[in-house]
Amino acid sequence: MKFETTLTELITAVSVVARFTEKRPNLPVLAAILIVAEGSRVTLRATNLECGVEVVVPAKVSVAGTVAVPGGVLAGFLQNTKGKNFSAHIVGEVLKVETEQVSASIKTIPHEDFPILPRVSAEKSFTVKVDEFIKAIQSVVYCASVSAVKPELQSVMISAEGGMLTTAATDSFRLAEKVVPLKGGGVPQILIPARNASELLRVIESAKGDIEVYYNDHQISLQTDGLYYTSRLLDGTFPNYKQIIPKSFSTEAVVLREEFANILKGLSVFADKFAQVSLSIEPSKKAVVLSSRNPDVGEQVSTIKATIEGEPVTMSFNGRYLMDSLQSIGGDSVRLSSNGPGKAMLIKDASDSSFLYLAMPMNR
Repeated sequence: MKFETTLTELITAVSVVARFTEKRPNLPVLAAILIVAEGSRVTLRATNLECGVEVVVPAKVSVAGTVAVPGGVLAGFLQNTKGKNFSAHIVGEVLKVETEQVSASIKTIPHEDFPILPRVSAEKSFTVKVDEFIKAIQSVVYCASVSAVKPELQSVMISAEGGMLTTAATDSFRLAEKVVPLKGGGVPQILIPARNASELLRVIESAKGDIEVYYNDHQISLQTDGLYYTSRLLDGTFPNYKQIIPKSFSTEAVVLREEFANILKGLSVFADKFAQVSLSIEPSKKAVVLSSRNPDVGEQVSTIKATIEGEPVTMSFNGRYLMDSLQSIGGDSVRLSSNGPGKAMLIKDASDSSFLYLAMPMNR
């Protein structure tokens, strides 16, 4: 095998692919990046058996071939070199690599046992703009459970109907839902492991235009701009969360997002080990009052001017959960909706209904 390519493109590709190599693998080949040189391109592949990725880089291939090299070694070499061009060729069991400034020899790994990345047929698919798909995953993935007690909660749920794609995630203490437009028909509920969904965001963050998504009962695959990604899907049924979202509320308040965020950051300094924050909606004062207290540190009370309709209410929440909701709200104002103590509070962008966040109050 012998090829030449541009260093910048190779560095970008390797930085993506190396994320999917195992650091302490049972099979040595899972720590490797598979490099396939043929025609006018070089294809880089890696997998951790949970998910895998393939990136194509244009190249001048003199001798076609396949080789596997440790992903960490190749990525480390590229991160510490500069130049315009990169060349590589095999000498025995060593891959010789070279740029204008530096050359190195990387010991190869037998590649015959490298797993084949699953290819999902196009029978079931949908098309969505990359930036919308990123927004859909990013807006909810942080709500997925980290506990393995209920595996279906360790996922991002994706479904679609009526030209709209819905994503949702929950850990049973909070829930987030995001709706974005898509091209294509309906999609039944599919569950992507949350960890894989987070990696997916990093893989497609620099992609442009539309992304093709293919799925079956066990796998999901995405393809765009010379990039292919595949992940297993979780078995199980996502909770029927629609039935717990209230249709009406006894109290609603609208506050400025930036002011709300700044106060929550300040309250975290005085919050106890449970990150508890008390939130009171007070119609008579036209204000939302937030406070936190830690016997070992002190306490803070903050007041935000608000537009309020309904009855007064006071509840306690995990302050981090309230703060997390704001990362998915892009508007200037936030709507807080409640049906009284002990009931979940709905948090939305006051001017955008495509995202909702449901936070359960604390019992303490």
